[in-house]
Amino acid sequence: MIGAGVTATVTGLGATGFGLAGAEVAPETETATGVVYDDANRNGKRDSGEAGVANVSVSNGRDVVRTDAQGEYSLQVDDQTVIFISKPAGWMVPVNDVQLPQFYYKHYPNGSPYELRYGGVEPTGPLPESVDFPMYQDDSVDKTFSALAFADPQTSNVGQINTMAIDVIAGIVGNTDARFGLTVGDVVNDPLDLFAPHNQAVSAIGIPWWNTPGNHDMDYDAPTDENATDTYKETFGPTDYSFDYGQVHFVLMDNVLHEGPDHGYIGYLNDEQLQWLENDLRYVPEDRLIVIGTHIPLATNATTSDGVNTTNLPELFSILEDREHVYTISGHDTSNSWQMYMGEEHGWYGPKDFHHQVLAEVRGSGWNTGPRDSRGIQAADMSDGNPNGHYELFFDGNEYKAEFKPASLPEEYQVRLTFDGGWDDQVRIPGGVSGVDGFAPGAVRFAARDWTGLGVQRPTVTANVFDGGERHTVEVSVDGGRFVPMTHLAPQNDPYISVLRSTLTGSLRPAAPEPSSHLWSFELPRGLRFGEHTVVVRSTDPYGKVSTTDETITVTGGRP
Repeated sequence: MIGAGVTATVTGLGATGFGLAGAEVAPETETATGVVYDDANRNGKRDSGEAGVANVSVSNGRDVVRTDAQGEYSLQVDDQTVIFISKPAGWMVPVNDVQLPQFYYKHYPNGSPYELRYGGVEPTGPLPESVDFPMYQDDSVDKTFSALAFADPQTSNVGQINTMAIDVIAGIVGNTDARFGLTVGDVVNDPLDLFAPHNQAVSAIGIPWWNTPGNHDMDYDAPTDENATDTYKETFGPTDYSFDYGQVHFVLMDNVLHEGPDHGYIGYLNDEQLQWLENDLRYVPEDRLIVIGTHIPLATNATTSDGVNTTNLPELFSILEDREHVYTISGHDTSNSWQMYMGEEHGWYGPKDFHHQVLAEVRGSGWNTGPRDSRGIQAADMSDGNPNGHYELFFDGNEYKAEFKPASLPEEYQVRLTFDGGWDDQVRIPGGVSGVDGFAPGAVRFAARDWTGLGVQRPTVTANVFDGGERHTVEVSVDGGRFVPMTHLAPQNDPYISVLRSTLTGSLRPAAPEPSSHLWSFELPRGLRFGEHTVVVRSTDPYGKVSTTDETITVTGGRP
């Protein structure tokens, strides 16, 4: 949003390029000036009597300045700069027609310096005399609120966007009190011209939506990391930014380092990003909760790959180590969701364990994988057996909790039970899975002699606690008996996904199983009488929320 104001001045370091001696010449820089103001009538321009807002952070992606008593600021910019503000609590910025917050101004006088397939940043022309930012007062000062979180919608075509709208978005519309949403990368799956229909679909939720890019949101043809998100910036603005809501400081950062068209990417935060974060946090009180969203995980238990972990995590830790209230989320790991509580063994020496959560994905293991339901929508379960879905993050002051919402399933469905053992080590999966021959809805049946004979393994119930972690408590009760602890398994394949993979064919098959971190097991007791028995599993998450699920098994006198 641009209005009249102070004329920009040129500090004059010359054009970008190399001098006669071959030394690199710094890019041309200018001083951007403007005002952040209270747009009381919300018309997007500063009218008479609309006051400037003091103490608002304004940044060029590295430096962070604060507006003065009149709401004014000045910043150095070069010819590839996005100027943006950090929305304070108690204020909101305008949103466009698809609910994207308008809190930035792109200064690319000549546009992207390379010809990019999806266009990059369009030329913006000379720096305006004043780059102004309207805000208006709202209820974002409330300390109790919720937000939605998406990881990896990652659609490849409009048909998949329509599937997402049916499978995920339709269940949210009208059923949430969330104030805004976040997407931690892979908004789309490479075709960047899908940004527009994606945003249109998500805007049906009716709340502001903040984004950060993933590896599938890049201009792969860009020769440098600096310009690998130019097309993203044209639509969404800066890739690293922050805003406040209640007593929470949200930070979204692009930790995908593009190594060139032929070299892929790694998880990395460069020096400029880290300097920006340090500068940004200088204005954030110590008692605030800091929520950081990245695309690539900060760390995983699944792999040490540079493409699935942030390779310079110690540098980030050094900026955050004095903070007591930190919660971080990411996506990207398409095979698994993880809950990590990092301490000294990971190089974290902060006041308490560092909680990093790798979210289950909106697209699961892919929009065209798994059994179909009556609507023709495929299950898209992740390789660890977690359903696809989204999250709602709840905040009360600087306290938080996260709830996973499985797509197209009851919200209370948080645990899946699978039974295995007996003749030929067969697996009995839960009833009601469409398109699986031989696994029709009904009771799980076991022959008594399967597991009373010498050397024969007793049937085992395996509980996949969706998005569970090491701090979940998982217990089992048989026939109304007392609840006893289940055994948390070392990461291994979910038998549910394994049997579907081996049973189904074509596109109905789920993605190949990969080790899951949220499986618990229990061997059923000996001496169960013939007939029906009820197995109930109860999971309690770290925030005290209890989820239960049950299955009926039948013990018979012979082979099932």
